Amino acid sequence: MNDRADLTLGIDLGGTKMAFAHVDARGQIVRHMTMPRPATAAEMETVPVEVAHSLLNPGVRAIGIGAAGLVDAEAGVLVWGPNVEGREVRFREIFEAELGLPTVVDNDTNVSGLAETRVGAARGYRHVCMITLGTGIGGAWVIDGRPYRGRGFAGEVGHIPVDVGGPRCTCGQRGCWETFASGRRLDQMARDLAAARPGGLVAKLARGESPEGRHLTRAATEGDPDAIEALEEMAWWLGVGIAGLVAAVDPEIVVVGGGVSQVGDLFLEAARGSFWEALEGSDHREPTPIVCAALKEDAGVIGAGLHAWESLL
Repeated sequence: MNDRADLTLGIDLGGTKMAFAHVDARGQIVRHMTMPRPATAAEMETVPVEVAHSLLNPGVRAIGIGAAGLVDAEAGVLVWGPNVEGREVRFREIFEAELGLPTVVDNDTNVSGLAETRVGAARGYRHVCMITLGTGIGGAWVIDGRPYRGRGFAGEVGHIPVDVGGPRCTCGQRGCWETFASGRRLDQMARDLAAARPGGLVAKLARGESPEGRHLTRAATEGDPDAIEALEEMAWWLGVGIAGLVAAVDPEIVVVGGGVSQVGDLFLEAARGSFWEALEGSDHREPTPIVCAALKEDAGVIGAGLHAWESLL
C-alpha cells in the first residue's frame, strides 16, 4: 500500500462490533479490520482512538465516525448509545485532541445511507430511504443528495409503534417496529422454531448451541419450509413499516441493509408484497423500488470514510 496516497479513516461503531478502514476518494476500501465493540463507557472513550492511532499513516487526511445511537453530528458527540451507560462520548473532541486530524461524527445508519447513495445500490437517486436490520432497526434519509438529520436525531424508525398492543420493546414501549422485524426478533424466532421442531433444520444447524437468526436464514435459503414461513412473517412486518415511511416522505428508493437483508429476494419479495398492500393509494403511485444494500456490512465504514472526505471539500 502506498502510505502517501490520499485516504480517510472510516470507523463504524455498531451495536456489537466496530470496524476501521482506510477509504479512498472513490469509496474504495484500501485496508480493513473489525473487532468487538468495547463493553464499557470508559473503553468507548479510549479503545477506538487507540486503534485509530495504530492505523494512521502520512496519507490519512481526516477521520469519519459512524456510531450506533443518538448522535449530535454538529457537535461530534454520541449523546446516547449501546455500552455508554448514559454518558456522552465527545468523539470529535477526543479524536482531534489525540490524533490531530479533522474528525466528523454521525449516526451509523446515516453514514450507511450516504455510502449506498454515493457508491452503492442507490447511486443516481437523490431521495433515498435507508433501513438497516441489525440488532434493532435503524433508518436514514438522504434528501436532495444530503443526509437529513432533523434537529439531530432523525431516523430512529425502529421505535415507531406498529402495534400498540404488541410485545414490550427494550425502549420500554409496546409494539415498536423492531420488535417484529429485526435481528433480535429473528434470533427469537430461531429459538422458538428449534424448540417447536427439535429435529428440524434450524436446530440441526445450531449444533447444540442456542439457535440464532443466522441459522434460520441459512435454513430458509436451503429450502426449509418452516424457516421460510418464519422469515416471510418477519418480512411482512418489514413491508408494513416501510409503507408508513414511504407514505410520510415518498423517497425514490428504499435500500435495506444489515445481516437479514443478505438473504436477498427470498426475504424482500414478501416485504414488497405487504408494502404494496399497506401503502395508501399504491395503485396511483409510481412504484418504489425496495432493494438490498450493495455494500453489505461495509456500508457503515465506507460511509464514515466518505463523510470525512466530504467534510474536506
